[in-house]
Amino acid sequence: MNVPQSSLSIVMASQTDDCLQAALAYHKLDLSVLPLKGKRPALDTWAEYQTRRASELEIRRWAKDGLLQNVGIVCGEVSNNLVVIDFDGLGGYGAFAALFPELAQSCTVRTGSGQGMHLYLYVDRLPSTVKAMDTPVGNIELRAAGSQVVAPPSIHPVTGNAYTVEKELAIRRVGDLDAVVNWIEGFKADRPEKSAWQPPRHMPSIESSINPAVINAIADRLRQRRHHERGDWLNCSCIYPERHTNGDRHPSFGLNLQSGYSFCYRCGTILAKNVCEVLGIDPQQYGGLVMQTPSPVVVQSESDRGIPTPPAELTPPPQALPPIGEIPLPDWLHEYTGWASRIGNQTPVIFHQAAGIWQLAVAIARRLYVTAPWGVKIWPNLYMMFVADTTFYRKTTAFKLAGTVIRETIPHMLMPTPGSPERFQEALSGKLPGNYKELTYAQQELLSKARGFAAQRGLFKDEVAGLFGAFNRKDYMYGMKDLVMELYDCPDYSDKDTQAGLTIVENAALSILGVTTPAGLSAATSQADWSNGLMPRFLLLTPELDYEERPTLKKYEPPPDLVVSGLKQLHERLPMPVQEGDTWQAPDALEVDAHCWDEVQAYSSRLRANCDPHRETPLDDRLKGVYGRLHVQAVKLAMILSALDWMKTGDEKPTITPDNWQQAELLTEHWRASAHRLLEQLDRNGAGRDERHQQDRVYQTIREAGAGGIGLRDVYRRLNMKAQDARNMTQELIKAGLIAPVQIGSAEGYLAVEHLEN
Repeated sequence: MNVPQSSLSIVMASQTDDCLQAALAYHKLDLSVLPLKGKRPALDTWAEYQTRRASELEIRRWAKDGLLQNVGIVCGEVSNNLVVIDFDGLGGYGAFAALFPELAQSCTVRTGSGQGMHLYLYVDRLPSTVKAMDTPVGNIELRAAGSQVVAPPSIHPVTGNAYTVEKELAIRRVGDLDAVVNWIEGFKADRPEKSAWQPPRHMPSIESSINPAVINAIADRLRQRRHHERGDWLNCSCIYPERHTNGDRHPSFGLNLQSGYSFCYRCGTILAKNVCEVLGIDPQQYGGLVMQTPSPVVVQSESDRGIPTPPAELTPPPQALPPIGEIPLPDWLHEYTGWASRIGNQTPVIFHQAAGIWQLAVAIARRLYVTAPWGVKIWPNLYMMFVADTTFYRKTTAFKLAGTVIRETIPHMLMPTPGSPERFQEALSGKLPGNYKELTYAQQELLSKARGFAAQRGLFKDEVAGLFGAFNRKDYMYGMKDLVMELYDCPDYSDKDTQAGLTIVENAALSILGVTTPAGLSAATSQADWSNGLMPRFLLLTPELDYEERPTLKKYEPPPDLVVSGLKQLHERLPMPVQEGDTWQAPDALEVDAHCWDEVQAYSSRLRANCDPHRETPLDDRLKGVYGRLHVQAVKLAMILSALDWMKTGDEKPTITPDNWQQAELLTEHWRASAHRLLEQLDRNGAGRDERHQQDRVYQTIREAGAGGIGLRDVYRRLNMKAQDARNMTQELIKAGLIAPVQIGSAEGYLAVEHLEN
């Protein structure tokens, strides 16, 4: 555990009038900071910063974007086991200092309200967050993991006064705070009940596993209503007022702050996921609805196979990433994305940026590689797919603008759309088409030049779902799917014996860019396309969450000189193929120096941990293949970015720097979140919606059976379902806390939790 070295460093960090400088100073003390608006985080979600500290780049971006109006510090392990005791009221701090005089000798902040104190402590053993409200000495809250505190020099949103250091002392480190926790809990036991509302008499016997971070998020939303907190319960108006005859005039809804159990006297038990849906909370932003119990993860490679590593963090795609258009990038990619975004003002930035990256991959071809510690070569080819609803997002515009640039600079690096697996294989082998002599001289020259890069070119495919549909439904395309999957891994050699003879493909590095709609993709693909690895080989890109249409230009701007000349220069600086008579010798490849393998392995471990089948809420099977390839795709991207930096130097070959890796990982995390968004769209349009409907039918049948419960056999016969489907639905309802398994005679049965007795 790191501990700040300077005894008064926290005080010095606090003594500035500038929130950016304070945030950077806190960051240097290994504290996790947040941008605040008033007393609340200015980010849509800050769950990510409960497990990792923001970088200096992110902090400066918050300030640039106007988010850092105030500064907050996240409590818990991420900040060296920091705990802050919050005294809201004039008597609380004095009572504490009298009982715990030694603990009071630590850094203390006076709040901007003038009525409170924040006492900072480091602890060896973290307690849980605990609080007692409306005590005789005011509100007292011990803030630990999952909490944040407003820090100096923030300004109180009501009084306009600054948070200031009251006691200029170092943050004291102690072993534990058990005595303090017991003291706070004692107030809760002695407090008289002021509300007529009472918790439900009959609670479900099923052990709760709701993620505490989600419970806290629900509680924060509910506290915005007229509410009371009594013991472990938060009481307020029901989230379904339409179900109450005259609204919920006498608040009848309660949330248990420890278990997350929600109950209304009119509506009965309310599932946590339904509460989240009504309140607009996405559980995935907080690590999922259910608490995870990660297992140790083993990262294996040629050099360290079998060495265990600590459990990786199980995290959803971060929603608080910097906007994808604001991630610092090398000049060429920055210039291309800016130009394309101005021309295609109705196209999501993620599409323009990815189209630029794809062009770079095509320009490089198979002439750069890195050797991974696990013993394989990684080449920079990429498969990409832009998926968005038709018309509104203008996704094809990104596709066409990329075509404009690449055809102006390196047209020989594009290959024709395959008409059959055999013709595709022939094109990859460098065989000229049968009508070659009938083509114009310029076309012949282009095809001849392309032979040197035969299997290393780019494939453009508008409405790529049509190609996938042909893979699955048209006999003459049999084998094309396997060929596309094989080429992704850049085989040195492959051959196929056809009626026309033996066709040999060498040194492949195919890149694919296509566009489609969610509906088109759903209709053209099957579950097998996810499980066999076809779909996970593609970067599945959807519009960014903060998509905004940009102003329309009054006249067309041609591609900037830097874009046109830069792509061509990159292509021509790398080793070129050599023509020997009627044949071409493949170009050599440069091995890129990579100084990021520790970071790559760490990223791979975090992704792999999300695929653990023992998780309480397993990752969607369709995403497991995606997660398995993301760290390699991040390496490909880092290699491409390093090539752009290399263009400015006289070095013999590129080097992947820490900055290249950080940029690549940020972009890849955007791509990861994008894949999740795509699956949500596909599920809303198809199978997911049907499954939810089936679950509702099963749940309603079990509820209607009453206190006697109902057997599984009666459930599936009554609903005309398969036995296994019904059993799967009931298991999901058990996990959700809606039903409980019971024995009915000698048969398995189920009972709605609202009918459970003590």
